[in-house]
Amino acid sequence: MKFSTRIQYLQDIVKSSERVLTDTVPKGYIDLTSSVPPFPVPGVLLNAAQEIIRSENLNYTATPGLLKLREALAERHNLPWGEDGVTITTGTSEALFCALAVLLDPGDELLVPALTLRAHKAASMFFSGVVREYPISMDSPNPVMAQTLIDMISPETKAILVNNPLIATGQLFAPDEFARLSDYCAGKGIYILVDETFYEIHYPGYESASFAGYADHVICFSSMTKLFSMSGLRIGWLFALPEIGEAINSVRYISSTCANTFSQRFVLRMVNGLGNETREKLISILQNRRKLMIETLQQNGFTRFVRSYAGYYILVNIRDELKMPCSDGEFVKLLKERHEVLATPGSHFGSAAEGYIRISFATDETSIQRGVEAIRSCIEEFNL
Repeated sequence: MKFSTRIQYLQDIVKSSERVLTDTVPKGYIDLTSSVPPFPVPGVLLNAAQEIIRSENLNYTATPGLLKLREALAERHNLPWGEDGVTITTGTSEALFCALAVLLDPGDELLVPALTLRAHKAASMFFSGVVREYPISMDSPNPVMAQTLIDMISPETKAILVNNPLIATGQLFAPDEFARLSDYCAGKGIYILVDETFYEIHYPGYESASFAGYADHVICFSSMTKLFSMSGLRIGWLFALPEIGEAINSVRYISSTCANTFSQRFVLRMVNGLGNETREKLISILQNRRKLMIETLQQNGFTRFVRSYAGYYILVNIRDELKMPCSDGEFVKLLKERHEVLATPGSHFGSAAEGYIRISFATDETSIQRGVEAIRSCIEEFNL
């Protein structure tokens, strides 16, 4: 069968995506690819889920989402637009897709970081947009300076995608740099799309801020289910000027009607504080495992890696450790075959991370230590 060009491109993306590669972990293998922490769902949340199923209305909500949830999120983020600035979506993926559907005409340009999910590029190309990558620095907590982006803007630039934090590295966008970029874009009529999916999982040591409700040309999207290993609920939200939200919901009306009603009612309880005590404990655990990961890397002679300030990933340079050419994809394959350790090739997130591997500390302490030791052993075996 012959399908459209856009679908053929998307199929190529899906075949090589991280989710497909890590759907199953062979028994006995160490998994350093985890996209969600392996924590059990807290009992207080499980009880809430049962109560919702037994007693609450699970029919359609309005397309923008459950009013009480939108009100709670608007209050939580102190949105200048109130609940009219909130749209509840089927995860942040739908939020970005529908926002691009509203913003991009064929030929419009989207600037994306040189380290991002392939799906971010694919969504733009789906609407015949043009994607250009902007460079990312992995040598400082702040991955990009505002002037770098300003210098890249062309007459065709319609929007800029910012990951806060950067998905592959956990670096955060400095508030003062964002302010400079926002001021410039406001004068040029350019939108800034901010993906803050992992923002709530951040650690001390670097100034950070959420940009939800920052300005009329800033569209921010996020969620809060990853920490509790409930990403399958597929619930997220988008903060935008009501006029933009109305346009986005016209797309959603014909694509999904509304987000999952059970998930909306469930997350409403989380936004109102259910599970907060457990959340703080889990972030503390992740902070300790981040520290362990960094110490273990250093003990095993690794000096070139990006210290994450949010999320639960670290990007490690293996290219400079190898005496002969070997792609990150080939190295990950060797690591799996010889040491039964799973890692993610850095090149899956863009050319800037070629020669790197991304490893997750959202696992147990033993796996962190044994996994890093196995990476060092694999390098030494390759170099013999």
